Amino acid sequence: MALFFLTSFSLINFVYIKLWKKFSTKVPTGVGFLIIIPFSFYYYNEYLYFINIFLIFIFSFIYYLDDLIEIHFSWRILLQILASLVICFIHIIDFNLKLIFLTMSTFLILVNTLNFQDGEDLNLTILLIIIFGIFYFNTENNFTQNTSEVILLYLISFFLFNMKKENLFFGDSGCYVMSIIILILINEESHNTTLVKSLIAVIIYPSIDLFYVVVYRILKKDNIFSRNYLHIYQITANKINSKVYLLPCILFSILNFFISSHFYLGMNLIIFLVTLNIILLFMIRLFLNKLPNYYEK
Repeated sequence: MALFFLTSFSLINFVYIKLWKKFSTKVPTGVGFLIIIPFSFYYYNEYLYFINIFLIFIFSFIYYLDDLIEIHFSWRILLQILASLVICFIHIIDFNLKLIFLTMSTFLILVNTLNFQDGEDLNLTILLIIIFGIFYFNTENNFTQNTSEVILLYLISFFLFNMKKENLFFGDSGCYVMSIIILILINEESHNTTLVKSLIAVIIYPSIDLFYVVVYRILKKDNIFSRNYLHIYQITANKINSKVYLLPCILFSILNFFISSHFYLGMNLIIFLVTLNIILLFMIRLFLNKLPNYYEK
């Protein structure tokens, strides 16, 4: 089955590139949107929530337009809120405002964090491989494990296609779909403290990096919704012409994993990780800023 999915995904990526290039000279993007198809198969068989999957599919398809024609940011925010509300409706039995707000906030952080990590071909891929690897190796839930396995196989195929620079982009819609799947799996595994701690350990670094860039751009009076190249991995790629830009995601994940293994899940862990990551990110930025740009050497 693994070989079947890996072959199928590779064929889909290949055909997607060929079809795209018949109509556009730009790099093919938005291919991550297609992962909702195998996910829907598992989700439908597990829960029979066809209507909810249909709604999420529609939201994701509209979001796909952002990769084609770039929809206004207010529409993107609306679609993010709608997806989080649908997930709340599916998974939260005891409705209360605190849970709804927490689910919505988690989703908004997830989708925007992933989206802003998608500026270099392989950076987002590595982050997602770590995230779904956590789900795969830390669960006994068949739905979680099967879904994670399929997505990991897709990410392997996507990684191979992106060994050639600017060959295929994940796209905003791909980040949106992945965020939906991650949030659904988090709801499935909310009782699994080891898994939740591990996810916090991974997502804390790119979230703080995003927060830093947003605050910096607000202070500089920039348009925070426009494209920028201020994230750590982008600065690293600009300073060093190699795959070194992948190291921050990997090294911060390892460090945060190690620290989280010595704490109980709670606010103390989150506060400690946030503080440490802010300090380290600040020091790394200072160091990188002193290096000349690669193309200016």
